[in-house]
Amino acid sequence: MAQETVTDTTKVTSGASNRNVLMNAASASQPRQISLGLPISGYAYIFEDGLPVSYYNYQVYPYKSWHSGVSHESVNTMGPQDMVLKYGVITYSVESKSKLAGDSLEGKLNYTFNHHGRHMIDANISAPIGKGWGLSISTYQNFDPGSNHLDISRLQESAHFYKAAISKTWNEGRGKAGLIYQYSHFRELIENYGPFIFVGDGSVEEYDGFKLGIDQYRPANKILRYLDIETGKMTEQDNDDANTSKIHNVNFVLDYQWDSGLKLSVHSKFKHGHTLRANGAMMGVSDALAGSGYTYEDGKEFIGKVQTRRMLHFDGFEHSWMTNAALTGKSKNQRHSWRAEIDYWLNAGGVSTSMYLFAHEAKKDPKMLLFNGNDGYSYNSYAEFYDGHEHKLFGLVSDEWNVSNRLWLYAGARIEYLNVRGIAANDVCKDNARHAGWSLVEPGVVKNHFSDNHFNYAFIGSARYALLSGFGLQAEYSSAAIHTQLFHYGPYNYPSQKSMTTNYFRGGIYWKNDWIDLTSQITYITMKNSQERPNFSHVLTKDAGDMKAGMTESFTIPFYYDMATLGWLTDAIITPIKGLNIHVMFTIRDPKYKNFKITPTFSDGVTEEYDFTDKTITALSKTELEIEPSYSFGKWRVWLSARYFSKQYINKTNSLYFNGRWETFGGVDYKLSRHVSFSANVVNILNQKGASGTIPAADLITDPTPYKDYVMSGTFIRPFTFEFTTRLSF
Repeated sequence: MAQETVTDTTKVTSGASNRNVLMNAASASQPRQISLGLPISGYAYIFEDGLPVSYYNYQVYPYKSWHSGVSHESVNTMGPQDMVLKYGVITYSVESKSKLAGDSLEGKLNYTFNHHGRHMIDANISAPIGKGWGLSISTYQNFDPGSNHLDISRLQESAHFYKAAISKTWNEGRGKAGLIYQYSHFRELIENYGPFIFVGDGSVEEYDGFKLGIDQYRPANKILRYLDIETGKMTEQDNDDANTSKIHNVNFVLDYQWDSGLKLSVHSKFKHGHTLRANGAMMGVSDALAGSGYTYEDGKEFIGKVQTRRMLHFDGFEHSWMTNAALTGKSKNQRHSWRAEIDYWLNAGGVSTSMYLFAHEAKKDPKMLLFNGNDGYSYNSYAEFYDGHEHKLFGLVSDEWNVSNRLWLYAGARIEYLNVRGIAANDVCKDNARHAGWSLVEPGVVKNHFSDNHFNYAFIGSARYALLSGFGLQAEYSSAAIHTQLFHYGPYNYPSQKSMTTNYFRGGIYWKNDWIDLTSQITYITMKNSQERPNFSHVLTKDAGDMKAGMTESFTIPFYYDMATLGWLTDAIITPIKGLNIHVMFTIRDPKYKNFKITPTFSDGVTEEYDFTDKTITALSKTELEIEPSYSFGKWRVWLSARYFSKQYINKTNSLYFNGRWETFGGVDYKLSRHVSFSANVVNILNQKGASGTIPAADLITDPTPYKDYVMSGTFIRPFTFEFTTRLSF
């Protein structure tokens, strides 16, 4: 007899439960992002207590008021098959559940430090206080100077979270409700940048002795000077203050289960968050010659390599309220497991983004450079502004059907009404066009009102058929269409009202027994009307604004295009002997741009035409491999994790690329007693540079010859890092 599919899994598997999103080579505190074959924008999606931590992954980013640790009862990975119904997008996310009090006093304390100077304390205590009531209190404190210690700030990340939850349990545990409050004070400087030599064959070499991940690449100037787009006045702000978020979250959770198995869940969340963020992104390295206008702050002329940066000063807020109610149950014959949910989400959000360019030496411990006597230039030639509301009302239904011992079916659908309205400064008025010195108080600038309504949809269908016990076929198809959201109204160009539609198919075999759990599937994903605001570079043919002919202009404008990726994914968990667990995941794919033609007009009046159709999507590898063995014996556990990413193209013409790289982790866990355990972990065991980034001046070039032994700058993964954790519990 074929094994019943319900005992294998409740969803078509694709490694969702195996994707360790909390092991991030780029950050010690943020979940990593996982690509299904399309570019990843923003940050990882995070759910807490049934709702998103942030209304959307923009501005008040979710990781600024969330962390993984003892304040949670559980932290798991939510796969695309769930996210397509819960959020209307096809991607992976983190799913977490807050720790509420149980029947007895419990306490947990984790302390972590690394050899670069990071210290993290994570603590929770929960206790019953009588008659079914309970109290849970948590705190999370993170003090991280980073591996490349900076003169402008003692800490690159400073997080202070305080969380308290009161709960009530009744009717012999069938009902439980909780009210959870958290305050987050989060400061972060994004400074994982450095210069290196791009050899031209995909490899990189050290530039002028600069050690990526160890040396600092930011001048010691702590004060930011920007042209405030709302007042039109030059404004100064301390760098620490310009990167601080203060966020209040209030969550309400209710779960009740009747004797029949019917379960009601009600989740509601209010968020009040204000965020400031100053991101000095890389814009390229160039040569300053005599008379080019670059000087030190004392007026002495500078000749040499210049790093240009684009500073975006974000001032944003989110005041959101999200509520969902869900009913789940089973049919009398237990063959159907159904779910029905209705949600109402409201967000009041806005942002003012001022911008300027600045320069410094391209070297370790660089000095600030002035251009034509100024510490900044091209103020607000790119700027964003919007202030509005977004309403969502949506419902979803799903059903799992065990048709027979061999056949399992799953289907779900989601429909959403979306209303977006507010004020912005879009291209409905020509004086709203961004230029050097632009602001909202400039004569002729008009704040236009917008109000748009849309219907979004998503659905999924999947099936499994057992050919033999533990072996069979499976397939899944999902689709999601979303429209313009509130944050799309920030730039000059009024956003497209076309839907952005993603379709995802995967199908293949599964094989499961006592020693292996394997799936091998063909995957195909497409996205239509993808919106991007890339930074193209153009050498000016004549003076434009406060920039001279021959200088490189950064050009940003929204573009819309399609993408498609065909791939093959094999995921396996192998347990050949007791205590040994080996996870292997292998992916090959072919990500391509589709219908991607642009004709930008630059500030000097030059218009050019480019066609990137059928070019490989930048920053995506065609081959990925994950190998994660672990072995447990007695009180010990030893583990390793290695991820390989094949070469990635740097520019859209595919003329330049980075070679493949490894991300490696490892550790030893020791359980001294039921109350005390220790972990010693290593990040980036191979100490690979992990350099990545773009060459803005080369994004449009087809001849790579000029970029051999080219000095550029980009981001890097964490260098070799040793971490030690002590865990106490009672």
